[in-house]
Amino acid sequence: MIYLAQGGYLLLILLIPLMFTAYWLMRRFRRMRISRFGDPELVAQLTPEVPRRKGWAKLTIISVALFFFSLGMARPQIGATLKERQIKGAEIMVVLDVSNSMLAEDYSPNRLERAKLAISKLVDELQGDRIGLIIFAGESFVQLPITSDYVSAKIFLNSITTESVPVQGTALGEAIRTAIRGFTSESEHSRAIILITDGENHEDDPVAAARDAVDMGAKVFCIGVGSPEGKPIPMDGGLLKDKDGNIVVTRLDEQTLRDIASAGEGLYVRAGNTEFGLNPVIDEIRTLQDKEFQSVVFEEFDEQYMYFFAIALVFLLIEFFMSDTRNHRSLFGRSGKTLAAIAAMIVLAPAVMSAQSDRTEVRAGNKDFKKGLFREAEIDYKRALIVDSASVTAKYNLGNTLYKAESYNEAELYFKDLGDTLKNLSSSKASDYFHNSGNIALKQKKYQEAVEAFKESLRLEPDNFETKSNLAYAQKMLKDQQQNQQSQNQQQQQQQQQDQNQDQNQQNQDQNQNNDQQNDQNQNNDQNRQNQDQQQQPQNQPQISPQAAQQMLQAIEDKEKQTQDKVKKAKALKEKSKEKEKNW
Repeated sequence: MIYLAQGGYLLLILLIPLMFTAYWLMRRFRRMRISRFGDPELVAQLTPEVPRRKGWAKLTIISVALFFFSLGMARPQIGATLKERQIKGAEIMVVLDVSNSMLAEDYSPNRLERAKLAISKLVDELQGDRIGLIIFAGESFVQLPITSDYVSAKIFLNSITTESVPVQGTALGEAIRTAIRGFTSESEHSRAIILITDGENHEDDPVAAARDAVDMGAKVFCIGVGSPEGKPIPMDGGLLKDKDGNIVVTRLDEQTLRDIASAGEGLYVRAGNTEFGLNPVIDEIRTLQDKEFQSVVFEEFDEQYMYFFAIALVFLLIEFFMSDTRNHRSLFGRSGKTLAAIAAMIVLAPAVMSAQSDRTEVRAGNKDFKKGLFREAEIDYKRALIVDSASVTAKYNLGNTLYKAESYNEAELYFKDLGDTLKNLSSSKASDYFHNSGNIALKQKKYQEAVEAFKESLRLEPDNFETKSNLAYAQKMLKDQQQNQQSQNQQQQQQQQQDQNQDQNQQNQDQNQNNDQQNDQNQNNDQNRQNQDQQQQPQNQPQISPQAAQQMLQAIEDKEKQTQDKVKKAKALKEKSKEKEKNW
């Protein structure tokens, strides 16, 4: 399909009939002047070098050149345009580990960057599939909902760091369950979860979560990142250490990932330096049943204008080398300035179009935005960014549109991308930028960022009442958030203190039980010795029956088993407490 980016330039074709009309009138007026001067036949004989029909031929060639030049200015493009259509494919949810252990340098430059590069290549190879992105450490978040907009997927991917999730750890089970909730209802039998992690320090039951994924129609594929021998974690110019001051060495837990893949009816692949492992996973996903989706596809276009300019240039050169006289003694019948003008026109045309290339799309987006058609406006602004990726107006308007469409995370990306270009905005526009940035932060419950943004907006426009109101609201929400955080911290401290007290009490009880058990054993030994002494004495004393002795022995064994169970439980609680203290 051919798409015209600047179709208005086709109006230049209307000049062609006007040129022929003007030339015919010019020749008629010339014949009238010649008739006043003398006999036209005699004048023609006196001027044999003046051509009679060559002028029409030259005008025809110029008209053909103008026709192709107009087509080139209209910028024909070949490729898929942004539109809503039915596509077939699977829903793929990529679950990426962003804990500190992913900073280990088993790969170049590290595990996380290598994984991001592999996912980016995966996105480039997708055709008809929809993709989503989950990031996790101690907690998990939806970084990108299921979408067919591969350009946005790569934008979100590039913004991921180990600081994207505030809580450290590796909660694999929670991440898988978050991915399950992220699928749409349209893809019941064509779902895939790709888990990319080192598998270390799992805090829940990921195998059970993988079984739940299978029950929901999704297969779980695992890609192990790291090495079994392990690597230290670079952190703040040194190496990450645990609370005891020992250097942390993070190792790949392949057995856990194999168990997850087996329970999820998927495949486990260990990532390599050259082949990361996504290709065999994608080949396996291709066997899933394709599902039709209603999606918006976003692709770049292949420009074709240079071919039309080349054709126009050929015709202009033919016209240039045609002699203005009837004989052929003079090859060049015109000044070199004409050729220079033609060349300048061809060379400068792309630059002129580049300067105004995004205006049509931006104007279309503005019209859709005013009508409340935010999805259509988003498409128009993204078209403008394809043409000119540095367009401040397109980025600014796209951020506002995404905010209206409640796509707050994506809106935040475009607004942050504008941070370096604020100097190109007027004071009013910059104030609006900070005001809208504050609104986005409010929706994301980032109250501290919202307060700072509203303050910046008020520095530029101190009398904006709406910004003042929003600032007051953000400050109140920030205060409440801080109070809640303090309350939660106090509760956590109290809980930790209670757990410590409980552990101490448990240890004391275990010690007392051990002492009691030791006393019981001593008493039994004393009783046995007494029985032996009594058996040696020639007195008739009652004897303990074998059944009673067996019951006594069973009671002692039961009590010892209970003590051992309590000790194991205390050790398990202690180990779990240590796990929560890990920050990788």
